Parts: sequence; C-alpha cells; structure tokens
Amino acid sequence: MGEINTAFVKLIATVWHRFTPSNEEASTLADMLIPMDLAGEEVSENFEFDDEPSNFNSALEELADGGRKE
Repeated sequence: MGEINTAFVKLIATVWHRFTPSNEEASTLADMLIPMDLAGEEVSENFEFDDEPSNFNSALEELADGGRKE
C-alpha cells in the first residue's frame, strides 16, 4: 500500500465520510493506521486468497473451520 500520511487520511475522510479532519486529527489517525497497515502487509503473505472478495470470504470460512478445506 502507498504511504499513509496526513494528506491521505484527509482525502479518505473527505471522500468517504464528507468530513475533513484538521491536520492534527489527520496526523493522529495516520499514526494509528500505520502500524495496522504494516501488520496487515506482514501477515498477508500467509493468506491464501487474491484480491477477489469471493476468495477472501473462502479464506475466512476456511479459517473458521480450523483450516480444513472442503
């Protein structure tokens, strides 16, 4: 994923929520999102799905079944 920064957070908040946070608020949110993004990137190597939502759902269902493939 691209860099998560204040400008990115402000853009996403404006587009998705029709709200533009202050620079301080956006910076705080960016600081909170960066570690989550890094953790997601780290564990995504172990997921067995591509970018298609159906594959994501299948992977989640497999995990819910204890990793058993049907």
